[in-house]
Amino acid sequence: MIESWASSLTLLKRGAESEVRLGDFMGMKAIYKLRVSKPYMDPALDSRLRAQRTLKEAKVLSVALARGVRVPRLYAVFPSLGLIVMEYVRGPTLKELVGSPGWESLAEDAGLQLGLLHSAGIVHGDSTTSNMVVSDGGVTLIDFGLADFSSELEDRAVDVHLLREAVTSTHPSAAGRFMEAFMRGYSRALGEGAAEEVSRRAREVEMRGRYVASRRSVWAEEGGEG
Repeated sequence: MIESWASSLTLLKRGAESEVRLGDFMGMKAIYKLRVSKPYMDPALDSRLRAQRTLKEAKVLSVALARGVRVPRLYAVFPSLGLIVMEYVRGPTLKELVGSPGWESLAEDAGLQLGLLHSAGIVHGDSTTSNMVVSDGGVTLIDFGLADFSSELEDRAVDVHLLREAVTSTHPSAAGRFMEAFMRGYSRALGEGAAEEVSRRAREVEMRGRYVASRRSVWAEEGGEG
């Protein structure tokens, strides 16, 4: 079984949907991303969904690469196994570098890369600084398991909102400067008008989230009375 074979590789990350392992591929260090089977699901349906999602992620990476976005290069795709083999991008995450010398230029590069991704008609779906690796070439976007093909304003805004939320959580004192630098790069890729539209919608997404959170708090208090 593929899961048995994969266990011989070095496990880097295990999630609900997939495992990420490090190994060799034709003499190169490579990432093996394996979508794991779900024992509670009908085997035929499980196999079909894993194949579809594997193909979709591979297509997202291919399109992003073709449009000049800095993402891992594809080495091989095995849809029936739920397996993608891709370039191993060595380096710290952007999350680890915020606050270090030169971090604002990295934030700007992150904005450029996400803007190029959006201009290619792709949204990331999990755009946090943990999914941005810094190597000699700059910021590389990784982990496209939740990515989708979309040019919808709302979807782009959610990507930007997720990033702002992540930076505010991990580096609250630097979040304002981070997003300013990020939006400079994002505007370079998408254009100032479109970037401002996305920024405005991202603020609306944030306000909606705050409203829902406040209402839940009120409901919880009311439910506790009496």
